[in-house]
Amino acid sequence: MAAIPLPVLSPESAQRRETFFKVVFDKVAAGYVCIARRVAGKGAFEERFFQWPDELRNMGDYLNQSVMNHDVWFAPMLFDSGQRKKERVLICPTVWSDLDTCDPSNLLVPASVCLESSTNRFQALWILNEPAEPVQAEEASKRVAYFHEAQGADKSGWDLTQLLRVPFTLNYKYSPPEVVSVHSAGETIDLETLEVYPVVKEDASAAWPFPDSYPASDDVLERFKNDIDPNVWRLIRLEPTDDWSKSLWNLEMLLCESQLSREEVFAIVRDAACNKYRRDGRSDHMLWKEVCKAWNRVKERSDVIPEANVFKAPDLLSDGDLAAVQADRTFVEDYISWAKGVGDAAEAYHQAGAFTTLSGLLAGTVQLPTSFGPIIPNLWFLLLADTTLTRKSTALELAIEMLLDVEPNAILATDGSIEGLFSALSTRPGQPSVFLRDEFSGLLEMMGRKDYYSGMSETLTKLYDGKYQKRQLRREVIEVRDPILLLFAGGIKTKILQLLDDTHVTSGFLPRFILITAKSNLSKLQPLGPPSERITAGREDLVRRLVAIKAMYQREIEIKAGSARITVKDRPEVSLTPGAWELYNVMEMKMLESGLRSMTQDMLTPTMDRLAKSGLKAAILISASRMKSERVVVTEGDILKAFQYVIGWREYAMEVIANVGLTKQERYIENIYGAIKRNPGVQRSTLMRNYHMTKRDADATFDTLEQRGLINRVKAGGGERYTAVI
Repeated sequence: MAAIPLPVLSPESAQRRETFFKVVFDKVAAGYVCIARRVAGKGAFEERFFQWPDELRNMGDYLNQSVMNHDVWFAPMLFDSGQRKKERVLICPTVWSDLDTCDPSNLLVPASVCLESSTNRFQALWILNEPAEPVQAEEASKRVAYFHEAQGADKSGWDLTQLLRVPFTLNYKYSPPEVVSVHSAGETIDLETLEVYPVVKEDASAAWPFPDSYPASDDVLERFKNDIDPNVWRLIRLEPTDDWSKSLWNLEMLLCESQLSREEVFAIVRDAACNKYRRDGRSDHMLWKEVCKAWNRVKERSDVIPEANVFKAPDLLSDGDLAAVQADRTFVEDYISWAKGVGDAAEAYHQAGAFTTLSGLLAGTVQLPTSFGPIIPNLWFLLLADTTLTRKSTALELAIEMLLDVEPNAILATDGSIEGLFSALSTRPGQPSVFLRDEFSGLLEMMGRKDYYSGMSETLTKLYDGKYQKRQLRREVIEVRDPILLLFAGGIKTKILQLLDDTHVTSGFLPRFILITAKSNLSKLQPLGPPSERITAGREDLVRRLVAIKAMYQREIEIKAGSARITVKDRPEVSLTPGAWELYNVMEMKMLESGLRSMTQDMLTPTMDRLAKSGLKAAILISASRMKSERVVVTEGDILKAFQYVIGWREYAMEVIANVGLTKQERYIENIYGAIKRNPGVQRSTLMRNYHMTKRDADATFDTLEQRGLINRVKAGGGERYTAVI
């Protein structure tokens, strides 16, 4: 068969190609031009990169060698290295479009250069007066492509690594090959000229302008440290070992899922170790666009949740109230400030420590008489940790050691049976008694065995309420009168949640605890070192204040009984102002109504009820700690201050309640789903190794997640990969 004759390129073709590239890249000082070629009709792409403008002559020679037996393309943007990847794009001197069968006369803005790649098929370039950031040029190209799609433009021909035909070369897609020619030439333009093209609908909600200002990343992390996923800290601090794009996207999604604003997310990822744009010296505008995409993805997903199924926590304090109480420093704030300097335990734990210290000192004497009986400010705290890095044990020890300095007999026990607990309490009527338990999961596990510890949760609940208890043993009867029991405990959250069930909530046992959850904060870990003078002096000052509080409210008086003299405690008068009573009742009603309106009212109603009462107890302790007089008068300011803490306690409680009652298998499935969300495209074999799954376990788990519409699975080689549906 005779060879098909090739079209003849004019002798001036090489010079015209050089002139074309000079026109396209005239406005940029340096970078790499990508030239791609493929042997006519076969083979894969071969890419070569030429430094601009130093290697223009070499690029010309390469094209001269290629045109007679290769299809040849170029990328209309400059790269910072020899890789045609989006993250390597340095600058864009043009906006581009693969018009395909769209006639150039349809363009809203005439192209600076229009190439005819074959008969009636076109590609367009708008040469910019000032080169654009890659993200801006890509967005403009996308607008053009989508607008002219109905007229024949290639909807996919706008991406940041697009290749276009080199003019004055041959297009071997046809037989005989056709010459790629310059069809028309227009003026250079400003990028803003292309704003005549509308924003693509799918991008409209994410087209937010680059912010004029944004907060400091450290400030944002401090505010949200207890709310964001623990994996955030790893992504912030450690450079990726392989896929930077994946690490950055995971970080952005985790932050957006924590309900941070776009600006707050941007502030954090801009300073993160996995910020590939900073690594490559690229514009923050590109990072901002990616943040907006992630934020919008999360927003769209949350918008599909029916509003009726979302628990709406009541607004307890106005913005003005919050500002006022945050400026009101009490013993609690001073204790937290000191404790933060001692170690790196979560701040919320120190809050629990401060209240436990006050409660252990005052609950025996500072009691509020009410129409339903006295309110005793004995508070129970359960500190739930994700890892040992939250330092729950440290927080427990700091508070207890300070309390023992002032009240040496305050600790009842750190372990023991029901009988042991009864025996100890029977000797301490009317005295605050702290039951300290560093690992509460062990006690919960024993309570669930339904043998020796059967009924202990009900017993503890009655002791919390100060009720008389009687225990009949074989050889003796133990009676507990006027118990004042405090429970200060901690545990690993996952273990605790595995042991809790609905009955722990509906019985009122768990709602009597103030639940504090915290996540590891690697940025706050402190190096080991000697105690500073400031820390030592701060502790001494707090102890002196506690001694003064004890002296004011634990006075003893002598009374005559015939000829005898008896020493008794002189309990101070405790009351609420009329305004404080009214405010407390409003707060309590708001919390009860929110529990009753929720879909899990049997769980949230008792929780909200007890949280409100814990708020009242906290207000009593706050008022007493101010030591304004020998009488304790709880004011509206004390109620507002206490319910500032209740707002945080409520969030922790709702998180725990939402996870109580899940079966062990359901928790297992949730853990696997969480791993897939954090690692898109993770291999089946990796998950099976990390979670010790058998084939049967894996089949059941992944089938369940797929049938729930939570994951997509893709065959890869001899295995599978999974990605969360988001």
